[in-house]
Amino acid sequence: MSHQDAFEELATHNIKFLVLDVDGVMTDGGMYYTESGDQFKKFNTKDGMAIKLVLEKGYHVAFLSSGSTEHIIQNRAKTLGVERVYVGSRPKLQVLNEWCRELDITAENVAYIGDDINDLEVMDAVGFSGCPADAVEAVKLKVNVILTRKGGDACVREFVDEHLLDQD
Repeated sequence: MSHQDAFEELATHNIKFLVLDVDGVMTDGGMYYTESGDQFKKFNTKDGMAIKLVLEKGYHVAFLSSGSTEHIIQNRAKTLGVERVYVGSRPKLQVLNEWCRELDITAENVAYIGDDINDLEVMDAVGFSGCPADAVEAVKLKVNVILTRKGGDACVREFVDEHLLDQD
């Protein structure tokens, strides 16, 4: 989809809520362990700034992860001012639908960035979706826009700058 086509598609959905997968989108998807077994992740500061910009514009933002590092993701969310976070094994679409009810919006008002097959169900439901350049092929076939940046390399910033806030 061209940039202009993506812009026109995005504009039709009155996006109010940006939902982000974490591993493979906000991080490079790598699993880093210390000798003592502690896990850590690297987040891109440009993505963090993009999230702050979106929040300042009045959008809602959430992290939706099927990973297992809840404390790391919760800490990142707190740092950025993201109030909705889910980390666990429940179906992502179920969690998203609950958030939409709480916000009195529909999934059509949601923009989502994901990178793997566990994101496909959400991508089918939302108004607009994107993926990092290194997403799996099944996701690339489903999304409205394939970003040029990889997960963990400011792909959220690209999505926000070139698509979400570009419509304001």
